[in-house]
Amino acid sequence: MRLGYGLVALAAALLGLAMALGRADMPALERPDHWLQDWQTAVRGPLAPGRELPLLLVRVDDAALEASGGRAPDLAEIARAVRILQAGGVRAVALDLPLLPGGGTPEGSAALAAAMKACACAIIPFALPDDGKAGTGGAIAPLQAQALPRYNDEAALARSEAFYRPRRLVAPEAGLAQSAAGLGHISAKPGSDGRLRRELPVLRLDGKVYPSLPLRLAAFARGADWSAAQVRFGAEVSVGDALRLPLDELSRIGVNYYGRSGSFDSVGFADLLAGHVGPARLKGRIAVVGVSALAVGDHLPSPFDARLPGMERIATVTDNLLTGRSLVRPAWGGAAELAAVLLLPLAAVLLLASRPLGTALLLIGLGALLLLGGAQWAFERHYLVFSLGPPLLALLMATVGASALRAGVEQNQRRDAARRLAASEQRYALAAQGANDGLWDWDLAANGVQGEVYYSPRWLTLMGLTAAEAGHAIQAWTLPLEPAASAAFEADLQAHLDGQSLQFHHVLHFNQGGQERWLLARGLAVRDGEGAGGRPVRMAGSLTDISESQRLQRQISFDALHDRLTGLANRVLFREQLTQLLTGLPAPETGLLLLGLDGFRALNESHGPVAGDAVLAELAARLRMAFGARHLVARIGPDQFALLLAGGDGAAVLARGVQALLQQPFNVVTPALQLTAGIAWAQRRHGPATADELMAAAEGALARAKAGGVGQVHEFDAAEQLVEQSRRWLREAIDVALASGDQFQLHYQPFVRLQDRALLGFEALIRWHHPSKGLIMPGDFIPVAEASGQIRAIGRWALLETAGQLRRWQPLGFAGEVAVNLSGVQLERDIELLADARATLAALGDVPARRLKLEVTESTAMANPQRSAEVLQELARMGFKLSMDDFGTGYSSLAYLHRFPFDTLKVDRSFVIRLGQGQEAREIVRTIAGLALALGKQTLAEGVEDEKQAALLTQLGVQVGQGWLFAKALPEGDATEVIRSAPWRR
Repeated sequence: MRLGYGLVALAAALLGLAMALGRADMPALERPDHWLQDWQTAVRGPLAPGRELPLLLVRVDDAALEASGGRAPDLAEIARAVRILQAGGVRAVALDLPLLPGGGTPEGSAALAAAMKACACAIIPFALPDDGKAGTGGAIAPLQAQALPRYNDEAALARSEAFYRPRRLVAPEAGLAQSAAGLGHISAKPGSDGRLRRELPVLRLDGKVYPSLPLRLAAFARGADWSAAQVRFGAEVSVGDALRLPLDELSRIGVNYYGRSGSFDSVGFADLLAGHVGPARLKGRIAVVGVSALAVGDHLPSPFDARLPGMERIATVTDNLLTGRSLVRPAWGGAAELAAVLLLPLAAVLLLASRPLGTALLLIGLGALLLLGGAQWAFERHYLVFSLGPPLLALLMATVGASALRAGVEQNQRRDAARRLAASEQRYALAAQGANDGLWDWDLAANGVQGEVYYSPRWLTLMGLTAAEAGHAIQAWTLPLEPAASAAFEADLQAHLDGQSLQFHHVLHFNQGGQERWLLARGLAVRDGEGAGGRPVRMAGSLTDISESQRLQRQISFDALHDRLTGLANRVLFREQLTQLLTGLPAPETGLLLLGLDGFRALNESHGPVAGDAVLAELAARLRMAFGARHLVARIGPDQFALLLAGGDGAAVLARGVQALLQQPFNVVTPALQLTAGIAWAQRRHGPATADELMAAAEGALARAKAGGVGQVHEFDAAEQLVEQSRRWLREAIDVALASGDQFQLHYQPFVRLQDRALLGFEALIRWHHPSKGLIMPGDFIPVAEASGQIRAIGRWALLETAGQLRRWQPLGFAGEVAVNLSGVQLERDIELLADARATLAALGDVPARRLKLEVTESTAMANPQRSAEVLQELARMGFKLSMDDFGTGYSSLAYLHRFPFDTLKVDRSFVIRLGQGQEAREIVRTIAGLALALGKQTLAEGVEDEKQAALLTQLGVQVGQGWLFAKALPEGDATEVIRSAPWRR
């Protein structure tokens, strides 16, 4: 098929080339170009002649012939006209009149010669016919003086003479030729339709190159020095700098006609002789005297006029030369036309081979219009003409040929489709027998939407229809459907038939025998053309039962909004319902009541999760039965339930009702369990406005209820909102402080060797210098940061800042350690902590990682001892030292101590403070120090405030001390001074 399209493009291009090359031998082939040029001229419309050097026609019209008794003016009358024109101040006079020898009396000839000599502005014609008659006539010498002094390019001249080659010279009367200011030939070659579209500005005869009358007249009117005239055949004619005329490859120019006869200003010859033409009408004009009478003179057709007088043609060509509006085919025109002949057929074939037929023809038409539009623009703006016939012929032939080829190919494709369809029908019959889906086939070719539909037995079973009920109409699909569902089905089906979807896909939902059914209908239309725009002729598809999958999907959707264990609404649905209640103008009592079981974790640990789940399920059933009719009941946490308050029962009444439910034992184990719960509520009247604020308020109130003991009830107090606002302010301020980078600072508290008080290092303690609140201590914002998760960003900042500080102290010779506290939140988010640790290693540069010590409290480590051990071991492998802070105050960690890679055990300040109060604290410290010594770990006591405590700690085996006895936490500058003053003792 590609070869066929290629041959069509090649044949069309060759046809265009043949037309272009054969125009010289077959003039009829030029007619399309002539018609196109005439069409371009007509589209452009009339033009006004030039105003700089205006022309004036002196017409020997019917009135002049009538005044002279029906005869043409004699030479004496022409002489009078020349003298009148000279007296009127004309710039030049061209006589488009026969001035052949013997054409008048000797007296008349003498009078005209005298008038022309006195005028010194008359240009007269001669002829250079190509009729092949022998001999030349007239005054050869004066004519030879008019020949162009210089010319070149014999090859271009030869091409020009192939178009028109003069055979003889027909000269005017000798006396007149000698008296004229200039002479020019009036020879031209009409086209095959008789129209003169080309002017021959220069012709050669017997080795001499003669100008045309319009060229000689224009040069004279410009005041050009004719001795400077030269011609480059096939390129241009120039007369000094006064006149330059581009030529086409055959040394021609195109005549740019201005309009119908009468486009130029004119006066009658008889009126001129009668003195009816004033000097103001003549001054500065270029006068052309000629015959315009219909009975005599030469008349030629033009794009605007069937009989244009020859004198107007001469005037038109002269004005073209003076105004630069001559039509010319550019030197590169041949190459452009050749490219168009080759490329346009190729483009047309490519479009017809790759695009829908309508689109391709539209694009080809637009391309042709674009070509014509561009040619018209060049014609009107730059006076360029091109041979558009061969390219357009090639384009037309390529379009016709490729369209015919495409039609044949599509016909073969339809035959192949019919054969494939017959084969597919056999496969379809087998598939219909083996498939569990219902099948259907709709024939649209004959009657469109009224075509018959085949429904398989399985299709009838799925739809719950009999063959008689379904029939063969497409409307059988909508029989079990509600009107809205029926309309939706028909809309989707029509959209596919219209080509708006690649495949028909629609889910039918209806009740069948009291049971919900979901059926998936699928289908695909076969079209009689390429793409989605073809007319559908057939459509076939399947019907699949998806009821089970839809029920499963419905269950999944239900589970997304409900608690699987209890069947109650979950937190997402509860929050959504609460949000809806708060829209508009909610009642002041709108809110929620929370119930949190006391000791549920211990119940799970003692009786197992099965018993715990049974308790939750039974409590959910009790709450639903007691309150479900009037309140949304939800499980929003592992051991938390919520009731939506929308008015009606008071919250306190509901709380007492819930407590009453809990007084009944839960018979899930033996003996039965007696449970209590903390209960709290928050309502719109308390101040919170959004669902999140209400839930947060209620959870805060529940936390306070649980803090008060088991079975407590707490109503949200609006004053508690101030605390929450303070926390919110702190969270927002922490974000701002982290973003600013200059509010948080680290202060450094030294720790020393108790034996000699030598500086061993510092503990980095964070301080917050708020721009408006001043100094905020860690105890005021660290708990909030831990609750909000912002501690992770603060901790990362502290690690990186400490690493940077160690690098800044490196040049001072400081070789000690700097300890940084890790929060329990950081330890829980172990992946992020390890990533921060790796970033800290990179920030340390050449500082050894062992000089940065990470401190973790005992209670933090024991919150999840197994995971904590893994994370701490990974930090130790990175090279960091580790310290257990507040050792002895948290959970008993002796069983895990050997698994924690700590380098230092820190004795809590509570033990140090009690050293002087009794033996118990001393023995605890002694035990910690001995344990550390046995495990090869360092012991550090914090909170050392006097020398007595320092002495006792030394006696008990503690090696390192930290506290106000040695120094408070110092800003960076003071700590740097401490390092510079080494050896430092305190």
